[in-house]
Amino acid sequence: AIYSIEQGKTFYTANRGLSELRKEICRYQKRKFNLDYEYDKNCIVTVGGSEAIDLAFRAIINPGDEVILLQPSYVAYTPGVVLSGGKTVDIILKEENEFQIDLKELKSLITDKTKMIVICSPNNPIGGVLTKENLEGVAELLEGKDILIVSDEVYERYVYDGMKAVSPATIPSIREKTIIINAFSKMFSMTGWRLGYIITPEKYWETFFIHAGFQV
Repeated sequence: AIYSIEQGKTFYTANRGLSELRKEICRYQKRKFNLDYEYDKNCIVTVGGSEAIDLAFRAIINPGDEVILLQPSYVAYTPGVVLSGGKTVDIILKEENEFQIDLKELKSLITDKTKMIVICSPNNPIGGVLTKENLEGVAELLEGKDILIVSDEVYERYVYDGMKAVSPATIPSIREKTIIINAFSKMFSMTGWRLGYIITPEKYWETFFIHAGFQV
């Protein structure tokens, strides 16, 4: 950061973020989850994770769409859905179920209006970590359905006792349905920098740019 200031790199950047940063984000996804993304087709840098959440909702949700939220959840989800014209449908994560998604309950909540499921694992605020098996169960429920997953992975490094955070995007059948949200705030102790990003399937690349006011 100091080097960049000394070199005079203090001007506006491309709306989608520095290409060098987007390339490194894609490399990180490859190192962490063995996921292959292209910086100019899948990655957008945002003003923190909060803008990424807002952008994901505004770009995808239409009035009347239903969004399934795992509760308790981060405070920005519900107002973000409401401001986008959507309706929230809550599923409670329970300690006796080790904070996993109750797949039977999830199945009962899915309707023809369901547009999106928002997942945060490790969860803010309760810290529960969804297992690969649980996410595979979610993937089976979504088979043949036009339902997206927004995966908030801001706390992916906050795992203990041998547990491992799993991105839904690592499950082949739902990779192209998964929008990843992440930020530098927590895992790199950079809250004041306001740096976050979206990793989106290429199918939604233009949609995100239009809603962010960018030129495609």
